[in-house]
Amino acid sequence: MLCNCSTKCDCKSAEILSRLLANSYALLLKTQNIHWNVISSDFRDIHLMTEDHYNNLFNAIDVIAERIRMIGGIAPATFEEFSKLATVKDSLNAKNDKEMLEELLVVHEIIRDDIMSGLSEISGSKDYGTEGVLADRLSFHEKTIWMIKSTIG
Repeated sequence: MLCNCSTKCDCKSAEILSRLLANSYALLLKTQNIHWNVISSDFRDIHLMTEDHYNNLFNAIDVIAERIRMIGGIAPATFEEFSKLATVKDSLNAKNDKEMLEELLVVHEIIRDDIMSGLSEISGSKDYGTEGVLADRLSFHEKTIWMIKSTIG
C-alpha cells in the first residue's frame, strides 16, 4: 500500500510521486551506466554532463520520497517496488555514445510527459507542495532534454 492518506487528493499525489520516484531511480541507474561506460571522442563532455544529471537525480529522489511521506504516503524503497511502479527501464541497450544519449532522451521525455500529466491530475487540489516538487522536476527534465538534443546535434 502506497498511501495512508486521509483524502483522495493526497492519495493521487502519492501515486504520482511514487511513480516519479521509481522512474527517477531507473533513470539514475541508466545515467550512471552511461557515465561509467561511454566511449566517445566526446567522452569528457558526456561524462561530466551525466555526472551532473545523476547527482541531480540522486538529490531529487530524496525530495520526492520525503514529499510522499509529508502527505501521508509510504515511499517505495525497494527494487521490487520500483520495478512495479516504473514506466521506464534502467537497462541500457545502446551500443555507442549517440545511441546512449538517444536512450536517455527518450526516458527524459517520458518522465517529462508523465510529470505534466500528473500536474494536470492534481490541478485544483490545493496540494501546492506536490505541485512545486513536480514543477521543479519538470524544469530539470526539460533542460536535460534540451541539453541532450543539443549534444546529439
